[in-house]
Amino acid sequence: MNTKMMKAIDCYVGVPICFVLGFVRKIEIFFRLFFTKKQADVPKQILIMKFFGMGSILLASPLIKSIKKQYPLIKIGFLTFSENQDIVDRLSLVDNVYSLRTDNPTNFIVDLIKSIWKIRKQRYDITIDMEFFSKFSTIMTYISGSRIKIGYFLRQMWRGNLLTHHVYYNHYKHITEVFGALASPIGIKISDYTLSIPKISEIEDSISTRILEKEGVASKDVLIGFNVNVSDLSHERRWPMQSFKTLAEMLLNELDIKIVFIGTPMDIPYVSELIHRVKDISRIVNLAGKTNLGELVGVLGRLSLFITNDSGPLHIATALSIPTVSFFGPETPTLYGPISGNNLVFYKEIYCSPCLNVFNVKTAPCNGHNVCMQTIEPEEVIATIRSHFNILWRTHRFDNESPIIKL
Repeated sequence: MNTKMMKAIDCYVGVPICFVLGFVRKIEIFFRLFFTKKQADVPKQILIMKFFGMGSILLASPLIKSIKKQYPLIKIGFLTFSENQDIVDRLSLVDNVYSLRTDNPTNFIVDLIKSIWKIRKQRYDITIDMEFFSKFSTIMTYISGSRIKIGYFLRQMWRGNLLTHHVYYNHYKHITEVFGALASPIGIKISDYTLSIPKISEIEDSISTRILEKEGVASKDVLIGFNVNVSDLSHERRWPMQSFKTLAEMLLNELDIKIVFIGTPMDIPYVSELIHRVKDISRIVNLAGKTNLGELVGVLGRLSLFITNDSGPLHIATALSIPTVSFFGPETPTLYGPISGNNLVFYKEIYCSPCLNVFNVKTAPCNGHNVCMQTIEPEEVIATIRSHFNILWRTHRFDNESPIIKL
């Protein structure tokens, strides 16, 4: 199931389910007036839900760290889609991960039933729904059986009255602050918004080195990474293929570097087509589909500079303190841009940008004609990079001291 299908199902199926459960909750509230037992002041277990966006899960790490700091003995569960389980595990912030496969409806339903049974059995005190518009996450929050159910309130996005604590969604704040606000109903104020670093094993670190060596990369080579991909949540976030191609050729002409393209197995056709268009590919390394997440973190740790679309790898690179160049348009860097480190962001504030928001379910109205990204010219990008990095550009050094954490 792709994201577009899941959003459609969530809209048309989720609304009636939320409506029915709303009546169930009213009956539940009535009976609790007479039969509710006194609850402990200190929560022992908390369940967190986030389904869409590997990068968003990484950006939520300050929230989870603050909960652990306030309640060191608390057990944290995390419910997400299976493709995000790896990043959740590598952050080492939660005790249990419940994952739902999305490759086909049958697997999804099987995993859903198993997860509901395990979650109900665990008896969580608090459930936090981190999704902005998903009816499914609201339904799961209610079904979890937690006494305290926390989620966002958006008047324009009806999700029923299934929560016990509503948090105002402020789309003028950075997403780390937006996530952090979910801790306020349980008395937690977040002051440290540093992102957690995904951990990798010694073996994965060694494998990432061998992968680069196999592709002809020597230890002395200066590497610049390219991420030309985005998730299917919105392909309009891509900087055009031709622009990436032109920028790659400019960098190869000016610097004694090698360019490393990354990507998942699904990105292989797109990355391969782009590389095929570059005039000189002798100093290009194509790693699309050749690394798992841990090995990717190892590769990113070798980079001197990372040039990327607005996507999950941008935030991994930021967590690793790797200098980045990123492109925004449909989404705004005010919400999702890097918040620390040596980062250069390109964003054209044209009239229709940003267009992705919770009120249109993250759907771009331009239907692929992303003028906001097309107006970012490669010549402008390379000139600004030269100016921004200054002497570092001439010495081919970008002061990357990546703090990779190994398991």
